[in-house]
Amino acid sequence: MANSINMLLDVNVPISIQLGRTKMTIRELINLKSGTLVKLRRMAGEPMDVLVRNKLLAKGEITVVDDRLSVRIGQIYGEKERYKHL
Repeated sequence: MANSINMLLDVNVPISIQLGRTKMTIRELINLKSGTLVKLRRMAGEPMDVLVRNKLLAKGEITVVDDRLSVRIGQIYGEKERYKHL
């Protein structure tokens, strides 16, 4: 079993950071222009969701490192919770 898991450790998986979600009407979508603000259902400064294959893995905060946006991981779900989400 250990060898099976070791074979998976170098497999690349997609990771995404979700800033927030909202709903819009079709009318609002087709009226979007450059510079339009889209209000999210999340407060400024609230932790962002870190997703692996669209499953919640952790919470983090947006930071800037070497002029690039980054995410500092704050809360990682426990091993049992982590595998449940994956």
